[in-house]
Amino acid sequence: MAEDFKPHLFLKNVHTALPFTTISSGGTKKELPVRNRIQHGHLLLGQLENIWEKYNKEKYQRQRKALPTKEGEYITVKGVENYDLNIDTLNSKISIGAELLNVKYDSITKSQQATIYIQEKDRKKLNSALSSYISKNRKDNGKPVNEPLVSKIDDFSKATFENLWTDSLDFVPKTNQIWVELWIKEGRQNFEKIQNSLKKTCDVYSIKVSDSILYFPERTIIYIKANIKQLEELVNSFDYIAEFRKPEELNEFWQNQGPTEQSSWITDLLSKIKFKKTNNFITILDTGVNNGHELLKPILLDENRLTADINWGVDDKADSRYIGHGTQMAGIAIYGDLKEKLQAPNSIEINTQLESVKIIPRTGINRNKDIPFITKNAVNIAITSNPLLHRIYCLAITGTNKFEFGKPTTWSATIDEIVNGQDELDKKLFLISAGNVRHEDDFEKYPENNLNCQVESPAQSWNSITVGAFTEKILPNHKTLALKGELSPFSRTSNGWGDNWPIKPEILFEGGNMKKLSNGQVDGDNELGLLTTSHDVLRNNFAIIDATSSATALCAYFMAALRNQYPIAWEETLRGLLIHSASWTEAMKKQLKFDRKQQSIVQMLRTYGYGVPNLEKALRCKNNYLTFISEETIQPYIKVPGKSARTNNAHYYEFPWPKEALENLGEKSVTLRVTLSYFIEPNPGEKGYSTKYSYQSAALKFSLIRPGESSENFIARTNRINKDNLRKELGLVKGEKIPAIELNTNTGNERWTLGADNTFKGSIHSNFWEGNAVEIASCNFLAVYPQATGWWKNLKSKKKFNQKLRYSLIVSIETPENSTDIYTVIAQKVKIENLVKV
Repeated sequence: MAEDFKPHLFLKNVHTALPFTTISSGGTKKELPVRNRIQHGHLLLGQLENIWEKYNKEKYQRQRKALPTKEGEYITVKGVENYDLNIDTLNSKISIGAELLNVKYDSITKSQQATIYIQEKDRKKLNSALSSYISKNRKDNGKPVNEPLVSKIDDFSKATFENLWTDSLDFVPKTNQIWVELWIKEGRQNFEKIQNSLKKTCDVYSIKVSDSILYFPERTIIYIKANIKQLEELVNSFDYIAEFRKPEELNEFWQNQGPTEQSSWITDLLSKIKFKKTNNFITILDTGVNNGHELLKPILLDENRLTADINWGVDDKADSRYIGHGTQMAGIAIYGDLKEKLQAPNSIEINTQLESVKIIPRTGINRNKDIPFITKNAVNIAITSNPLLHRIYCLAITGTNKFEFGKPTTWSATIDEIVNGQDELDKKLFLISAGNVRHEDDFEKYPENNLNCQVESPAQSWNSITVGAFTEKILPNHKTLALKGELSPFSRTSNGWGDNWPIKPEILFEGGNMKKLSNGQVDGDNELGLLTTSHDVLRNNFAIIDATSSATALCAYFMAALRNQYPIAWEETLRGLLIHSASWTEAMKKQLKFDRKQQSIVQMLRTYGYGVPNLEKALRCKNNYLTFISEETIQPYIKVPGKSARTNNAHYYEFPWPKEALENLGEKSVTLRVTLSYFIEPNPGEKGYSTKYSYQSAALKFSLIRPGESSENFIARTNRINKDNLRKELGLVKGEKIPAIELNTNTGNERWTLGADNTFKGSIHSNFWEGNAVEIASCNFLAVYPQATGWWKNLKSKKKFNQKLRYSLIVSIETPENSTDIYTVIAQKVKIENLVKV
């Protein structure tokens, strides 16, 4: 007999907010490079003097020719091998008169290179810092003043255009004009003051300036059309450049057309469907969607077919490589794999509707400079048309030239800004495809080449859900490239990314397979794709779709079911439930020979994300599966007058645990899983993404109590304020070590299956512990706390120290099938004790 529906338990009043300061991880500091301070200091002073002499000569010559001139100079700072430059000081106008523009890493010399800008009137500040290094010592330790800054600098030189170009040099324009992203080192307010100056300067060199502008906290992005010579002139003429980048270019879609199906299938299916109108919509950002198909007419009204450009129309019409894609996405997003629905014997309820915003023109492709702006405009058009709808945005278009090893691109940062919204009521759910492997040579070297093919832009987005593909599609009498349950041959991964970047893709859905031919080559097959709606019903009612496009549409289908079940749940929660329900298939573990060691864990996460989501777990609890959800707001940082900003509060949770039931299970294996989901406010720009100049506005972590650990010990070992209080109680002086008998600092991090820190990337973190029931019985105490990194804390000029951040915390316990009912008692308990959030 099937269980009654058991909803997840949304809790309130189960946490306490305590003042919080992070505990240092310890470790020894790296020794600074050994220098002859007098020789090194004078060398750098001489280099600066040469830079300013050239600056004065060039300024004089340009003034004589009536050309625009700068009021300062761009300077390149080259670092020492195996040392990081002192980025914080390089961005101090007060200390050295400099503004940090970008930071690069040279893998050949193993050193950093920074580009800074110094106004002519502030040039003496850096000279003064170097002079102090040469002749003055610090009173506290007798070492040279400014040694951490100066000793790690090898030389100064005048910055060239190439120093300000932060993309691959392969993309630098030559003699022909191309569209280029110009990153201005100011946010919206200050940019509006210099916009006219930029246009006048560009007019002098016949540089075209686009009206498309994107604003971020510290940067404004505007598109200009120029060649290399014009860009070099702009560097010599304009004071506000932070960097140049090449804009996005769009990919083709990989798709297959299937055979014509019987029209009676559609009639039969429609007779089984009950369409229910709700406020829940899936918004397809694509080639447009045709609603002439009988299966799409009831759920896509004409007024919900929109376009980013009125000249493009709203129908699914585009170049041959794109045409039909939007309508194919729509069919999967509403029905899932249509073949399953056509064969289903029972009635079906559809309680999600469609909205389409066309972002691909009818002919040609978008000018590559436009796609971030078009995406933002498309979302605004949808919201303006009907601001009351609850939307799930679905984007299965990626860029070809923006891999960046995980670094945010203009497009991905724009989407992060869209998802985060203007306030708490403006959060969004955004699904993006990871991008496809599309060359035959890559397919023939599956899966090795999938590990080398990076996730494409804009799927670096922290706040969106990036969707990769696995497959369960195989042929009965023919070999396929992937075995059932393995990575789809089309899916890209993030194995080549830097360690600090988010896990992408986060999850996988069905993306189809390919068959192996006897000659070693590969080929497609309709049976290895998914059946969906066709854009051209006069020729064919059905089409075949696969790769990460079908996977992304299936994710929208999944998320719509979640939202319909929990219509008032936060977007952070719905996103969290998706990831929380995911797991790796046994085939995936075999494919990459998973051995639970660190390197193997990272490879699994970078290939499969958290795995394949389970809709049943995402939707409901069971007798042996209990899920708590806490939707809360935290203020990560605080700034009081006269002091620097610091971390503010931690939330300490005590969950209503099925302790007795777990203890009765003794040594039986139980899974405890924790997921923390929140959105960040992005701050893009090539500043090295150090602590102070981090991309994210704030960062959160969670920590779990150890088996048998007291709550007092847990708070003391996770919170420096409480640790200092314990030190005072014991009569110890500041910094003196607390005896082990008084404080056990063991974190118990070895119990986490995905490793202690592997999942604390990006803005969603999920991990699980498979342990003995009796151990997990005492682990109902958990902390959510801010990390010191985050530009809300460190960028004084933005005055966002006291901003609040929403988060969703999801905690579940899963016991063996047919074991003790852990749900019912707890559900009754939280209701009686008024712990249920209404």
